[in-house]
Amino acid sequence: MKKLYLILLIFFVLSCKEKQIKNISEKKEQIEEVKTKKTELNRTDSITDVAIKFINDYVSNCNKMKEQIEIIEFVNAHPNVSTEFKTELKRMIEEAEKSDPEYGLGFDPIFDAQDYPENGFKLSEFDSNTNYLTVEGINWKGFTTTMKIKKLDSKWFVTGCGVINIPKEKQAKR
Repeated sequence: MKKLYLILLIFFVLSCKEKQIKNISEKKEQIEEVKTKKTELNRTDSITDVAIKFINDYVSNCNKMKEQIEIIEFVNAHPNVSTEFKTELKRMIEEAEKSDPEYGLGFDPIFDAQDYPENGFKLSEFDSNTNYLTVEGINWKGFTTTMKIKKLDSKWFVTGCGVINIPKEKQAKR
């Protein structure tokens, strides 16, 4: 009888240990899952931060009025703008000025509008599959601009914004 109690006691203790080990293993998996989600959130934040910084730097430049840097010069000087973006912007402006020297484009191709939210933009949507994002005016709800970012040499760059390198179907509706 004592042997039976001893065997039952050993079995009981071992089964409790298995449950503890299983619980610890499940907790570790949950912690890893949370860490992974946090890393993904940080990744999204850092990716979109490049675009948000660019568009808000551009807003700040436009707000300077008479002291603002000309659009091509601003874009060429910004560290997070791709060569493809710079080239397309320059081509668009030169082509518009040849067609109509007095009027040019007639709108700002980065905002895809004549006006803009003077308080800047915030992230509205981000598609991590295509790297397109939509930014919305901070104090101008409904004013949106489409942007595209791309990773080049392990660094994120703005490759499209407004009408520059953004297909017609992806551009913000006006």
